[in-house]
Amino acid sequence: MGEKIEKICGLLDIIKEYLLEFEKETIEIITCDSESIEGHSQNRVTITEKMDVVFKQIDEICKDMERGAEIRKIIKNVALFTSVDPELEPVFFKAQNIFSLLSRIKDSDIQAYGRVNLERDTLLKKIREMNSGQEAKAAKFKIGTDTNENKAYLGFSKKSI
Repeated sequence: MGEKIEKICGLLDIIKEYLLEFEKETIEIITCDSESIEGHSQNRVTITEKMDVVFKQIDEICKDMERGAEIRKIIKNVALFTSVDPELEPVFFKAQNIFSLLSRIKDSDIQAYGRVNLERDTLLKKIREMNSGQEAKAAKFKIGTDTNENKAYLGFSKKSI
């Protein structure tokens, strides 16, 4: 069983590294220029997909273990330290490091969502201004007076009217 616990601890270390990358991408969303937000958001999606794969690997290992249910509780943060067997303490401590990192990421995530919403609102305001400005009115006038012979009106071409 010790070998499987070591394997799980190694996988938890991989998850921790992914979370650190995720946190870095989240902070980039907060501070980067607006054109880079989409790329950093996509990177976050990719990182979470990689973490899902690692969590599935841990779940597969736990299925074959006598104390797999206990390990799952530790990893889901529903086990108290006092109820953890000393043999499973390394998993508990690695999981606790992950939970503290997740807590820190939540704060950054709120700021990242705020930044995305701010950029969205700014773009919507610019769109509204462009649609109500002189350029928009001139464009509407131009469309109505365009003499292009191939334009259609109510399904008929101008040539057939």
